[in-house]
Amino acid sequence: MTATSASVPGTTTRTPAVAILRLLGGFQISQALYVAARAGVADELRAGPRPVGAVAEATGLRSDLLRRLLRTLTVERVFQYDEERDSVALGPLGHTLCSDTDESVRDVALMWMETHYRPFDRLWSTLHDGVPAAERELGKPFFDWLGEDADRVAGFSSAMGDMMRAIRRDAIDALDLSGVGHLVDIGGADGTGLATLAVRHPRLRGTVFDLPHVVRAAEGTLSRAGVADRVDTRGGDFFEAVPEGADAYLACFILHDWNDRKSTRVLERVHEAAAPGARLLLVETVLGRGPAPEIATMLDLTMMGMLDGRERTLEDWRSLLAGAGFRLDRIVETAGPMCVIEAVRVDR
Repeated sequence: MTATSASVPGTTTRTPAVAILRLLGGFQISQALYVAARAGVADELRAGPRPVGAVAEATGLRSDLLRRLLRTLTVERVFQYDEERDSVALGPLGHTLCSDTDESVRDVALMWMETHYRPFDRLWSTLHDGVPAAERELGKPFFDWLGEDADRVAGFSSAMGDMMRAIRRDAIDALDLSGVGHLVDIGGADGTGLATLAVRHPRLRGTVFDLPHVVRAAEGTLSRAGVADRVDTRGGDFFEAVPEGADAYLACFILHDWNDRKSTRVLERVHEAAAPGARLLLVETVLGRGPAPEIATMLDLTMMGMLDGRERTLEDWRSLLAGAGFRLDRIVETAGPMCVIEAVRVDR
């Protein structure tokens, strides 16, 4: 039996064995990216190429070892290492590891490696008994563990802000808020999403709703965006109740964290709070839909390891919504990996 060739993105044609070796080494690349992100290497290169020694001195890393890391990440198009000049510049992907840029995922790199990396060592057991790897590794459900430390909460909120900008931006742009006077953002974290929408829609009023220790960060976000006079914050547990009386309810990347039973409970709380005909807008992946379906399958694996949630198909969403008193109206595909799922409250 002869081996066939397999194409690897960004490389010439490789044999299947070489392609698999590249995938198997992915955990090492993740850690290399974490080191670069934590040290601020990309930020040191914003102004242009610099000698490796100067970058090492600025970041506190050993120059001989940094040079080797940069060679590795040059292959991944993150940096561009010049052997002759012993200098380095940002590669096509490098700006995503800079701080405070539109496409930055630096905080995601930090959060994933500091909270997700170790639990995935337990994935073998998860596939046998269904217990999330994180729960086994941490000794308790992930969100319970996260909430025990203010720094973890802050890091997670920053990472979710990055995620909103990086993969949810197209879906946020696609939200139809015509006729919406008051919008409640369920699980709105630091308020980045609702602040963005309030700036675009000057007449929109809103409420950022999340756990009390999480939503505190939203006050600063709303103030900096200049919308604090129209958007307030509420602390609470969306499994117990959500703010009443809004024209529409938004949940960005929330329900995928939970299994069907818990997701239904959240939707039922929204159904109780909303008036007949109120709109529900979900920003989520839909398996098999959109231009980057690999993101949905990757996130589905993340949910398997970290929580008891999952990504869902169109029919999964239709069934979940119907069971909680909502009619799915349409799925809006966007230029990114996320979709807008539009539904309306109906009498049960």
